[in-house]
Amino acid sequence: MHIYFFSADICEFNNTQPPGPRLRRHRTSSSGNPHATTSLNFDVEGTSREQERTKMWQRALTSSSLLPRVASAASRSTPLLARASSSMVLPTSLERLFENNKKWREGKKLLDPDYFDKTSQGQHPQYLWIGCSDSRVPAEEITGLTPGEMFVHRNVANLVVSNDISSLSVVQYAVEQLKVKDIIVCGHYGCGGVHAAVENKHMGLLDNWLRNIRDGTSAPGLRVCRLHQDELQEITDHGERLNRIVELNTIEQCINVFKIGLVQRHQVKYGFPRIHGLVYNLKDGELKEMDVDFQSYVRKYRSIYKLHSFPSETPLRRSQLQGNMIRTLVEGHDEDPGRVSTKYIKRAMLNEPLLFSETEIDSAITRAQEGGDDESVVDVDKLVRYFDH
Repeated sequence: MHIYFFSADICEFNNTQPPGPRLRRHRTSSSGNPHATTSLNFDVEGTSREQERTKMWQRALTSSSLLPRVASAASRSTPLLARASSSMVLPTSLERLFENNKKWREGKKLLDPDYFDKTSQGQHPQYLWIGCSDSRVPAEEITGLTPGEMFVHRNVANLVVSNDISSLSVVQYAVEQLKVKDIIVCGHYGCGGVHAAVENKHMGLLDNWLRNIRDGTSAPGLRVCRLHQDELQEITDHGERLNRIVELNTIEQCINVFKIGLVQRHQVKYGFPRIHGLVYNLKDGELKEMDVDFQSYVRKYRSIYKLHSFPSETPLRRSQLQGNMIRTLVEGHDEDPGRVSTKYIKRAMLNEPLLFSETEIDSAITRAQEGGDDESVVDVDKLVRYFDH
């Protein structure tokens, strides 16, 4: 077995000659101890030993196959690693990023010296953006927002799939923790993912992902092309058909967001998040809003599984949200039809401070118990009517 060294046993390469300038190879001693080799000599015409060491480090540190061994050896030889890396030059592609980052940081601090202190304290975005991974559709830039104003998730063809833990985790965190008010699903004309799905090209792992656009046989409600087959067949122009599939895909993903249980529960509780479908035009930079008919979808599928009514463009009144919440809290806890424990409903309503104040709760319960003979229970209809004003 042959073992190669960068200077004092920094990196080991078994049976592999690294690219670049040739190394003088040393065999192990007859005892089999690789450390019997005393040193490694660099014989490269026209370059100094120090320059060659730097070049070899550059190649080693940018090779994915060598990184684990470099890191391991470096932990044993920190001083020498520091000497070698101190004279390294970053690849041109990274130089550009670091230079841009430096200018950006300086520009931000010039406009607002406390900018980074403030953003480091936490984020409070109003929007969740679910968009395509396409590098030409940068969410914050095309909407004119700054860091901290939008929570962003991107994948190929902006899909929201019921078994995709990544997408569902993003939605859950955005809705439950960040309390976003609006969820935006944004597609874009000229989407490579949509084009690949329609052309039925072999894309390896992407085939299963794009199947959600093509036919959706893997799960109900995810189909796009099959669901809208009649409409698409009437479009003879290939480009126009692709554009329409982009629009229909965006609409279907909005509905997929709507079907997520925690999204519906928050809509019933607080009237948000609202869901919007947008399509971005690469040719002129315009965002176009899609008409997503959630009400028709609810009417169509309510007989199959329970769906809440989706808020219309006009936000629900606070009294409607309060009524929805009371009925949700009572469900499964009514001691007899139409009545619920006073102790339970008061505690449950206190746990929803965005909808009920303690004063409102006490007044509502007192009013709902008027004319009754048992203060341990509350009439649910009377309780709801108290807030209906």
